[in-house]
Amino acid sequence: MSKFLISLQRLDDWFHHQKRILPWRSQPTFYRVWVSEIMLQQTQVVTVIPYFERFIERFPTLQDLAEACLEDVLGLWAGLGYYSRARNLHRGAKMIADQGKFPKTRAGWLEIPGVGEYTAGAILSIAGNQPEPILDANVERVLSRIKRVSRAKGDTEFKTRLWKISRSFVEKGYKHQMNPSQLNQALMELGALICTPTKPRCLLCPLVDLCEASKKGDTDAFPPKKPPKEWLKVKENMHCVIFEAQWVLLRQRVKGEWRAGLWDLLEKNPGEFISNLNRVGQVETRHTVTRHKIDRKTDIWQVASKKHEIGEYRWVSVRAPEVPVGSALKKTLKAVEQVLMDRK
Repeated sequence: MSKFLISLQRLDDWFHHQKRILPWRSQPTFYRVWVSEIMLQQTQVVTVIPYFERFIERFPTLQDLAEACLEDVLGLWAGLGYYSRARNLHRGAKMIADQGKFPKTRAGWLEIPGVGEYTAGAILSIAGNQPEPILDANVERVLSRIKRVSRAKGDTEFKTRLWKISRSFVEKGYKHQMNPSQLNQALMELGALICTPTKPRCLLCPLVDLCEASKKGDTDAFPPKKPPKEWLKVKENMHCVIFEAQWVLLRQRVKGEWRAGLWDLLEKNPGEFISNLNRVGQVETRHTVTRHKIDRKTDIWQVASKKHEIGEYRWVSVRAPEVPVGSALKKTLKAVEQVLMDRK
């Protein structure tokens, strides 16, 4: 047996004994793997676990998700960020339900909203046990170090080479009766636990005999660093209308607006459509949401009475909003509550 196949066998054995217990691994169906992979896009495993468990409890099957209203889906997604993922997941569930079955090919999965090359490969290999390549951040790091792949010819060439290496790994393993689901998950797990961004534990790595960067002693140079993340700075001026320190008036963001589907504070001055308002202060909060750094100034208004519905607005509980809200609103409401307590 070649050194390559021996290393793959070591990787498979390592994964069998060292893999983390994750909720989507216990029943790797197409539905559960798809939901988990969408949640894991741009989000760490430790953050995703409780969201996944609550989501699957509420929508245990594809049909449950397809028949749900978007507001309920966004409500369970609130705080996870990248809300387009939730909207795409909901749209995708309806599409798959209409088709009557899950896609069984890469091309088929790529037609589902929110599914790219990596996600398609992950679903097909993990749930379908097909020899499809994957390339998430962890696998990219592992393979880049094994072959010392640089970005000298640009990011496109860099990614193309790594996809070819990934395909070679899974197809050669499959040819020798290695389980594609196990092999691809093992590569991801190796990047998460052993071949980490800093201080990789090469002596514990089952693929160390294949790793050119480890032999050269320059693992820290791979994968080559990307340009620094560019943050988009956003300034928001909001209005928080409070009734009896228990109710807050919110508006749902509509299609075409940023964070569409979520409920948030008012951007329009409430004095234009609500009478008997009393301004009691202002809070300033800062939030980091996806690629945005948000500086938010919020004027606090108290009102003597409320109606259940005021046009496009809705009164909800300050402590437990029954509508989908984002982390920015939650942080703002905590600051508002503190102001109101200090006034007592």
